[in-house]
Amino acid sequence: MSVAIATRVFGSEVLVALIRHYRESPGPQIEAAQALNLPPQLISANTRILINFGVVIGDPPGRGRRAGRYVVDEERVQLLLAELAAYVGAGKSDPRT
Repeated sequence: MSVAIATRVFGSEVLVALIRHYRESPGPQIEAAQALNLPPQLISANTRILINFGVVIGDPPGRGRRAGRYVVDEERVQLLLAELAAYVGAGKSDPRT
């Protein structure tokens, strides 16, 4: 299941850009939209995806409303990267070469 999540998260240029943005500049969605020059609706929908996959966390956690700022869960990102690397066999030599 984590491999499917990793491919979804890291397979989208917008999602990867949001991870980078929230990692470097935790903050509200409107700042992400301005920094990435993308429509707020696109940022909102993709931030929701990252929240649902546990990659981004609202700080403080939202209670029926949007959080004040969004931050990256570094541990979750590292876990997904490791799962993806293990799945594709990163670091293993190919016996055909």
